[in-house]
Amino acid sequence: MTVPDTSAFLVVTSIALIALSGVPALVTRSRVGQWVSSAMVVAGSALGLAGAADVLAHARAVAGAAPWHLPGALLSIRVDPLAAAFLLPIYILSAAVAVYALGQPSTPRVRCFIGLLSAGMAGVVVAANAILFLVAWEIMAVAAFFLIATNDDDAEVRGAAWLYLVATHIGTMALLAMFVLLRTVRGTFHFGPVVAPAALCATLFLLALAGFGFKAGVMPLHFWLPGAHANAPSHVSALLSGAMLKVGLYGLFRVLSFFAAPPAWWGVVLLAAGLVSAVTAIALAVAQAELKRALAYSSIENVGVIVTALGFAVLGRATGHPLWVALGMGAAVMHVWNHSLFKGLLFLAAGNIVHATHLRRIDQLGGLLRRMPLTGTAFIAGAAAAAVLPGSGAFLSEAVLYLGFLAAARDGAAVALGAAAMALAGALAVVCFVRLTGVVLLGVPRTGAAAQASESGWAANIPLVILAGASIAPGVWPAALVRPLAAIIGKENVVASALAPFAVPIRVTMLAAIVVAAILLIRARRSPRAMTWDCGYAAPGARMQYSGRSMGEWLTERLTPAFLGPRVQVASPRGVFPAAAALDVRVDEPFADRLFVPGARRWAERAARLRWLQQGRLTLYLLYIFITLLVAIAWSIAAPLLERLR
Repeated sequence: MTVPDTSAFLVVTSIALIALSGVPALVTRSRVGQWVSSAMVVAGSALGLAGAADVLAHARAVAGAAPWHLPGALLSIRVDPLAAAFLLPIYILSAAVAVYALGQPSTPRVRCFIGLLSAGMAGVVVAANAILFLVAWEIMAVAAFFLIATNDDDAEVRGAAWLYLVATHIGTMALLAMFVLLRTVRGTFHFGPVVAPAALCATLFLLALAGFGFKAGVMPLHFWLPGAHANAPSHVSALLSGAMLKVGLYGLFRVLSFFAAPPAWWGVVLLAAGLVSAVTAIALAVAQAELKRALAYSSIENVGVIVTALGFAVLGRATGHPLWVALGMGAAVMHVWNHSLFKGLLFLAAGNIVHATHLRRIDQLGGLLRRMPLTGTAFIAGAAAAAVLPGSGAFLSEAVLYLGFLAAARDGAAVALGAAAMALAGALAVVCFVRLTGVVLLGVPRTGAAAQASESGWAANIPLVILAGASIAPGVWPAALVRPLAAIIGKENVVASALAPFAVPIRVTMLAAIVVAAILLIRARRSPRAMTWDCGYAAPGARMQYSGRSMGEWLTERLTPAFLGPRVQVASPRGVFPAAAALDVRVDEPFADRLFVPGARRWAERAARLRWLQQGRLTLYLLYIFITLLVAIAWSIAAPLLERLR
């Protein structure tokens, strides 16, 4: 047994404290128990943040280990700068969600599983042994399933939860195969450098991409994500999107660090997967009719941005371009931080809106900025970051990625064309969040529930203020990120030097954007109430406003491929005196509803033909086991004989 360093001890203590945080709420089932549970999460998060910050500040790695009775397993943890970078969003969002839950309906069961989810995520990040990694991974996966299924009296919620469970365990199977192969290569389940034939390394990479891609939501492995995030409680959605997706990305980062010289095609595959995810997901986000579902697709887009940056760094390692590596890794890690902050903010603000109106459809909202000024302002701050507008930290992280593409262009590399796809994704993100902000917050209420909406209490609003400020801070003070990034990248001034010529213009642009946004918000609050310009119509109504569909129709139904567009059914009026007319627009998840689920049903129907094996008789099942053992023994005897005959 090795004694852990102080920082490692703080992280381990934080995981234990957060894992047990649901116990007071379960035992007492009172308001006091809820407060104690939240206090335990906040205290545990503070301890974990202190340990992670110390690791980043001193650019060092700390570890600890203890024996474990499982074969090949060891309770071994290691907190290096990469792990610390991914611990930050887990702890920040866990604390924010714990406080937010005090202002929203939250059962003891939800508090218990939120604690287990947060502890499982942190356990995955610090694990230095494959068995411990998989145990923490499964705790995280099962806790997320029960949280998604919170409102399990709704068939849609149950379907989303089961789809998530199937997807996450398919990914886990891929990870199990990957760790078994790693064990054969290294002779141990402990993490470390891998030296193996090219074919085996390629298999490990593809298994990691599949296993972690399911959890991170890389297209087309994302199909579980929109339904899960839309149907979970909003503070759970914030934790899933802001933190759990990043744990999937962490696994990919970690496994790639095992290989000293990855081949160039690995970087190309990651770049292609990231760019396709970014562009396709944000196009699908524009088409969504529900607020939280649109935010979920935006999360997939941002995962695509991070995977693109990671692919750029891997390509730089393979081709001997250290500047590409530094800028790619810097952009990826910064966007992990920024997306965690602004997406957590957006989901919590959406939770306030849903709680106040009991509505999720975009076209049933409207006029909420006047009725919920703090929530509306926070949502606008998050939307500006999601649209990568100046004034947000996300603008800075994507600027670093664009600088990387510019460096590639100077070197004459074709990879620089990826900047065009990134620009397209950024333009579509602006369309998406202008649509959400305009329809949900501006104009006049479209329903009575929206007209009666009011602001939530302090517990639900404090996390919004903190996360909104944190989303803006990196853009205003980018120098604060240089030292933590240097600890992760290993090069002190590469990112800082690359940004140096642009530092003043970026900061001036960001500060100007923040000032202009503040002035516009103040003027909007003080301006007299009036209907939207109505072209002289004497009796305007809420239905005369632009709807969410009309604002995105030009993109989703005219420019987007038919496979990605909504299903539109029109019954046009016919005849001189038409009897009826109808318009039905159905927005589904194209990959799940049109490809994977129908395919799974077909295979289920084929498998059903083997039901005759299930007779319900114990003696018959024992016979199956006996026959299987005979076949296994026969094979073990025959295999060596066949080998000798060869």
